Amino acid sequence: MPRPVAIVGGGISGLTAGYWLMRAGIDITIFESSSAVGGNVRSEKLDGFLIELGAHSTLASAELLRLIDELGITDQIAQPRAAAKRRFIIKHGKLTQLPTSIVGFATSSAFSAGAKLRLLREPFIARGSHESESIADFFARRFGREIVDFAVDPFISGIYAGDPGKLSVRHAFPRLYEMEQADGSILRGMLLGRTPEHEKMDKGTPRSITFEQGMQTMIDALSKQLGAAISLNSPVSAITSSADGQFEVTTAAGSAEFDAVVLSVPAYAAAPLLNKMAPDLSDILENIDHAPVATVYTAFKKTDVAVDPNGFGFLVPSRERRRILGSLWTSSAFENRAPDDDHLFTTFIGGSRDRPPALLPPEELIAIAVTELDSVLGISGEPTFTYVKQWSKAIPQYNIGYDDVTDAVELFRLKHSRAFVCSNYYRGISVSDCVKNARAVAAEVEQALSTP
Repeated sequence: MPRPVAIVGGGISGLTAGYWLMRAGIDITIFESSSAVGGNVRSEKLDGFLIELGAHSTLASAELLRLIDELGITDQIAQPRAAAKRRFIIKHGKLTQLPTSIVGFATSSAFSAGAKLRLLREPFIARGSHESESIADFFARRFGREIVDFAVDPFISGIYAGDPGKLSVRHAFPRLYEMEQADGSILRGMLLGRTPEHEKMDKGTPRSITFEQGMQTMIDALSKQLGAAISLNSPVSAITSSADGQFEVTTAAGSAEFDAVVLSVPAYAAAPLLNKMAPDLSDILENIDHAPVATVYTAFKKTDVAVDPNGFGFLVPSRERRRILGSLWTSSAFENRAPDDDHLFTTFIGGSRDRPPALLPPEELIAIAVTELDSVLGISGEPTFTYVKQWSKAIPQYNIGYDDVTDAVELFRLKHSRAFVCSNYYRGISVSDCVKNARAVAAEVEQALSTP
């Protein structure tokens, strides 16, 4: 007989876990506090522009592609334009194209001869001995400071909106940490084929996944499959456990008992729900640092942009002292994002090292984005379209000391064998990470329910 499972949170993690559990014949209820599922994954079509309020794309993985195939939306994957292969940073105030291969690195003007020679020493650098090493220290030790300043630093801004001097390499980039420990060298590990999963995809599979109608495509497909199992406008106010292993989930509509519970809300939303059941974990989740980010969309007539934005976009190293993290050249990277006569840009402001600007009034954020884009691309006209989305707690920061979080989650799981964590503060922040984790959690739930 099916045993009911409560999934608290209807973001990509909760929906994916729910999908696989439903496929296994398990009765589920997904409690979503808002009027729509998807969490940070949401697309909108406004005035002829397709915009993403959260993730714009995600790295391909076997688990993600399997889910997409299961949902029947493989044919809706959007192939990036050829221009998307060209990625830039701002260096000394100017656009500088980044290399995409070892050969390209050798001939690139983005890095000095000293940095290139330093790269050759990497296989001979000893393994690190500190588990709490920061990303900045890890890469400076293995590749040198220039690589940190002009490659790692902006890359971290683009992924975590974080500070590489604070983020833990073991938690934020576990594969690289493990590669060094196993092979003694990142370059050696790559030569031995220990590359991340997205780099092992079949030829022709895009490294980065998005959809013709935006990332919302995945959410809509999952919602269609889950149907009545989703309970919208149903914020959970408390979760308690009983001596017999049952869980009581309370909403405004009342309380109900479940044999298992999956927590798929952000850390700051999970914390108050665990006050009674797991006060220690609750305290730790409450204190996880989150980077605030403002996403600013601006569009301009192509004739008003002096420099052709022929690429994916640019990231800004922190030493450049700009007011933005970077800008995605949305309509250049993907088709059907803007009317033919317009360039659409997505500019990111804030992050963990420059928090206040992320929460400025929208009109000030638009002004910052326009000024910064003008300084790089030479813009003469007014925007034809603007839109601002602000996230006060956008991305959990896997900072040094994050062992406290993972240890607390694992202790919680030991104490409550049918309570599960499936969210971006545990096992990865990307959509692809969340999908992979959700599949693993669904399998763990199945196993737990089959155990007397």
